[in-house]
Amino acid sequence: MNKILDENYYDLIVNNRKGILENNDTFTALNERHCILHAEVPDMDLCNLGLYPYYRFPTLYTLASELSISRSGITRIQSNPLLSLYGRGVIVGVIDTGIDYCHPAFKFSGNTTRILSIWDQTIQTEKPPEGFTFGSEYNREIINFALESGDPLSIVPTNDENGHGTAIASIIAGGPDASQSFSGVVPEAQLIVVKLKEAKQNLKKIFCVNEDALCYQETDIILGIRYVFSFARRLGRPLVICLAISSSMTGHEALGATSSYINNLCQLPQVNVTVAAGNEGNRRGHYYGNISTSPFSNAVGGLQRTVLRSKTDAMRSERTNLL
Repeated sequence: MNKILDENYYDLIVNNRKGILENNDTFTALNERHCILHAEVPDMDLCNLGLYPYYRFPTLYTLASELSISRSGITRIQSNPLLSLYGRGVIVGVIDTGIDYCHPAFKFSGNTTRILSIWDQTIQTEKPPEGFTFGSEYNREIINFALESGDPLSIVPTNDENGHGTAIASIIAGGPDASQSFSGVVPEAQLIVVKLKEAKQNLKKIFCVNEDALCYQETDIILGIRYVFSFARRLGRPLVICLAISSSMTGHEALGATSSYINNLCQLPQVNVTVAAGNEGNRRGHYYGNISTSPFSNAVGGLQRTVLRSKTDAMRSERTNLL
């Protein structure tokens, strides 16, 4: 079995070194800076995790909620006759739960698809994209052929069982539907879609995540970004990548593998990456913040401790006597 799919291997994010990827199935390329080390752990003994640094394990991401077009004020800008911002000539990459490619929101008026390509990481029966080792790729020609048939899913079996990816894609680039008073933000853009496979169970076990929890691992997301970027770059067209997934794991200093990759891409012309802000703004899960209740303290003797109160204190600390 392909190690990137095999539960008997951990997927660890490591730095590239010269010659590391040559004729070696122990490593899978991620991008110019990082690759995946497939480390065999047949016994899944969590006591052995000290062999690997915590930050080498891919972060787990889950789905973010759909946004509201009207609340964002997009419709006012979109309808401005001086701007005409409808996305013509632009490619939108959606890396999510897949897409219902049969939905009329993703078709031209002649029943042909506006989707340039779909990479379904969950289907292993067809040919993967060039430069990748798993999943199945469906291009525009085969999708159009499927749409003309009486049973599209028998030809292109990819679908969006969850519905989140379809909703996100329609919000961004869904075609106008006057009967529903609906239009996506950029209804004339075309789409490249990546359907993420779910995270490995061994990774969920490491982070004490329930086996049935829907989440995705960082390495698959990076590969999805690389696929979308490479496809758009071959066509020489502007690209916007949407990541409507989020995580509260690891640091938020933008130093991780995904953040650094996105930062590098955004330095390039005609590339933009849009990331969901998250759904936990009012859940008090931040490192910095005001203490709403008296903190618990337990001390012996006259110790002095530094208490970091809030980010708004300009990172100042006060010394407090604990009696």
